[in-house]
Amino acid sequence: MSQAIRVETHSGPGGIILLRLSRPEQRNAMSVSMVDGVLDLLGSAEGQATGAIVVLGEGRGFCAGSDLTALAGMSMLERSAFEADCGRLARALTAHPRPVIAAVHGFAIGGGLTFAAACDIVVSTADAKWSLPEVQIGLFPAWGLEAVTIRVGRTRARRLSFGIETLSGAEAAEAGLVDLVAEDPAREAIAIAERLAALPVDQVAAVKDYFAVERLGEEADRHANRLFSAACDSEQARASFERFGRT
Repeated sequence: MSQAIRVETHSGPGGIILLRLSRPEQRNAMSVSMVDGVLDLLGSAEGQATGAIVVLGEGRGFCAGSDLTALAGMSMLERSAFEADCGRLARALTAHPRPVIAAVHGFAIGGGLTFAAACDIVVSTADAKWSLPEVQIGLFPAWGLEAVTIRVGRTRARRLSFGIETLSGAEAAEAGLVDLVAEDPAREAIAIAERLAALPVDQVAAVKDYFAVERLGEEADRHANRLFSAACDSEQARASFERFGRT
């Protein structure tokens, strides 16, 4: 199992898996190892007696999106392939037969926002910061926007994608990105997971299958990846990669 994540089985009923994003010193930025680890976990959880999955971030926040320092050291093809895998992760969350609940504190930024949005239920603290800052550094949100669009609508998703505003968790709830606001999102997410895990497994899987964004999301992510690759060649993006590559 990847060292970028930690996987535990909750001690309570229902076979609940706790998936912890575990790169706190990098603000849980998404690395190749993390993405591969999450995809492996999702694959193995399908065949287990898993009732639900709760995703949490260790340290100061949920997830700060793609690891820009790592991206700075990649070739264009490697960047495109990595972002495509991130898109596959988001679609896998929606297509997974078990409910996935995100517990957000601190921040959900860039790919962290789209990661959370792809989960079935999102619980956040009122003061968590939600934003898509990619355009500000010359890039484009490369994946997961279909899940964001389904949650908030095309008009609000477009506005968020410009990256000119940061939402609090409370504002994200008003927009539809967040389902519930809680002082202790991990505790609330686990309580929800226990209730979902008590439901008939096949019927829960049927609900997930009906609402999955996998089919529409795949083409949307391919288009977003093309826009991301084009943006990577911009002067602003090259300057950003040079800056992050020196850190």
